[in-house]
This record gives sequence, C-alpha cells and structure tokens, in this order.
Amino acid sequence: MKKELEIIKELKQRANELLPIKDLNVKFEIGKPVKKDLMPDLIMHVSYKGIKFDMAGEVISQQSSSILKAKISALKSYVVYDRNLVPIIIAEYLSPERREQCQNEGVYYLDLSGNIFIKYESIYIERIGFSNRHPEKRKGRGVFSDKASLILRAALKDVKRQWGVREFAGSVSLNPGFISRLSEELEKRNYISRKDSKLIFKDPESILEDWVREYDYKKNKEIRFFCMAKGPDEILDKIKKLKIPENLVYAFGFHSGANLISPYAVYNELHMYIQDENDIRWFADNLNLRQVDEGANMIFLMPYYKHSVFYDIQQIGSLKVVSDLQLYLDLYKYPIRGLEQAEYIYEKRLKKYFKD
Repeated sequence: MKKELEIIKELKQRANELLPIKDLNVKFEIGKPVKKDLMPDLIMHVSYKGIKFDMAGEVISQQSSSILKAKISALKSYVVYDRNLVPIIIAEYLSPERREQCQNEGVYYLDLSGNIFIKYESIYIERIGFSNRHPEKRKGRGVFSDKASLILRAALKDVKRQWGVREFAGSVSLNPGFISRLSEELEKRNYISRKDSKLIFKDPESILEDWVREYDYKKNKEIRFFCMAKGPDEILDKIKKLKIPENLVYAFGFHSGANLISPYAVYNELHMYIQDENDIRWFADNLNLRQVDEGANMIFLMPYYKHSVFYDIQQIGSLKVVSDLQLYLDLYKYPIRGLEQAEYIYEKRLKKYFKD
C-alpha cells in the first residue's frame, strides 16, 4: 500500500508533465467509494474545454501479470456500478505487452515513465515508446532465480495442492526459512494466498507469463560441436546406441528435447544440458565430435539454472529430456520457430495442469 501511495503522490506532482495538454485540468481524490466495499485507489476529475468526466484509477506497484488482471477486473466492476466512470491503470511503468492488454480490455493507462492512452469523446491522448524510468531494485533472490524456481516448478505440477512451508522445503530440498522469505514475495505478486498457514498457488498462467518475460536462455554457457551426420535424427540415433554412464547427468532441451516428447517444428541443432563440463569430453570422444565456432549441430549447455534445470527430468526411451516447463521456458523466445513449439507444448502438455 505504501508503494501505491508513493506512485499516486508522484503522479499528482508530475501531472502537468505527464499530461502536457493546454486547458486540461485534473483534480485527484483518494478514498471515494464507488459503492459499498468498492473503492478505487483514486478518482481523477478531468475537465477540458467544457468536457468533464471522472476516471477510476487502480495503481500497480508490482510487475505481476496476476495483479494486473486483478486490477483490470476491479476497474470493470466499478464501471458496472457507475457507467460514467472511465477506467485507467496507473503504474511506474507498463511494458508494451501490458499496455496492449489494457487496451484489449477496454481500460486506459498512464505510467510515470511517460506512456499514456486516454480516449473520451473528443479527447484523444496517446504517448508511447518511453522506456522504464523506474526499474525494479532487486533485493536478494528473485522469485524466478535458480533455487527459488524450484518452488514454482513443484507448485505448478499440482496447482490445487495446499503446501505447508516445511512440507514444501522437504519436497524441493530447500531451507524452510528460504521458503518463508520467498513466500512473502510471492504473496506480494498475488501468486499465492494463505489458508490455515498453508500456501495456495493461484493463477498459474500469470506466473508462467511473468516467468517467460524474465527468463533468458542466453545466460546458459554454450559449448558448440559438429557431428558428422545428415541431421539431428541421425545424431540422436548415434546417442541412443551409446552406453551413457549412470552418474553422467544430462538432459536434452530446446527443440531436440521438445521433439522427443511432442514433435512439431523442424530443427537443425541438438541442445543438451550437462551438469559437469568434464562430461562433455565423454560425448565428444564417443561421437567423434569436433569443437567449432560456426556450423555447430550439437550444442552443450552449462545451465545458469544449476540447481533446477534437471528438476523433474523425463525419460524418453533411452534418453533424458528436461521437464515440459523447462522446454517451454527455453523455447518461448528462441528465434527459430521457438514460440510455435512452445505454444504447442503448452497446449498438448502443460495446459492440463493449469486448467480445472
């Protein structure tokens, strides 16, 4: 709540700068209910050349898709009870995707970085393209960091389950104190609620939406090789014939992993996560691989998700593949048909866990 009040305070102080339109006047009112138990964060009384209208504003202080959806839903409920109200989302910064989401829902927006869209009668205000002037200051580990992501990976497998902190800690081998600290941040983002000291995860699709926005597959360290073969399938056939040591930890990811479990897109490179960089030499020797800078068709990845990338790996025949969730993260922003394959995995594999 404190952060929301700070945003409102800055909005009031910079109103003329953020709305640089001659003869446009805005007065702010906080704490005015639309109806009993329905009260926006603020009301903006707007007047311009004889045109007067009131805007119901909801303030977003967290970069969370779940919170944005909840705020948009609240604005729509205000408009139901007072058709004269114009709904608007206010934030420090709204990404192009979130601005588009607001417009698709019939909600206007204004952020403290300068982006704004308001349309009422003959008034049309649109200013976009301003970068984030208020980047989040990270304190400690984020909810999508390596170890923290173990919590989300476990929860998203069973979204209906209610978790105790110690129960959660035992299931993912993390300290209960770490779970408690992360749960506070998860609650701020509206990802979880509490019931009888249990953690209940909600709106998993919003969690996944925020996660892919923050995830960067380029943080993995690549070691690139060339294998003499006609294509990926021939390389896979060679790997299937190997007797891979049981203590060698690996898993296929990206397109090669996706095509082993749910084939869809054509691809030319195999990506394999490997836990110990020394084990790459085992594959290189047994497959007669040649390390190259260009023209690689087999890419080993030293994961930046060192603790979590191998969570819930899948055994497909004689080969190991990362989880469906990890495949989705890997592929969503991958430039060559990655989004198509990611969406296919979501529809065929992940969606069933998120829907009732």
